[in-house]
Amino acid sequence: MALVTPKELANELNIDTDDNELTTVGSLIDSAKSLIKSSINLQVTDDDILAVNADLYNRLIKTMATSLYYDRELSAGYSKGVLIMMTNLRAEVLGAYNA
Repeated sequence: MALVTPKELANELNIDTDDNELTTVGSLIDSAKSLIKSSINLQVTDDDILAVNADLYNRLIKTMATSLYYDRELSAGYSKGVLIMMTNLRAEVLGAYNA
C-alpha cells in the first residue's frame, strides 16, 4: 500500500485541489510523517511502518495533517484519537523490531 497523497487528503477534506493548496497539504503530510516517525524511532522509515500496518499509518498521517491544516500550532496538543493511534502504531512497529 502506498502513502497518502496530498490530492487524496484534500479530496477527503473537501478542500481545493489547486497547486497552492496541494503544496500546503503535502507539506503538512510531511510534517505529520516526521512527527510520527520521531515518536516511534528516528531510524524508522515509511516502508518499515507500511510493512507493519499501512492502514493505521495512513489514517494517522491524515488525522495529524488535518489537525495541522486547521491549527498549525497544535495549540490544543494531539487529539485523543491521534494519541491512541500513535500508541498502537508505536507498539506494533517496535514489537516488529523486537521480534
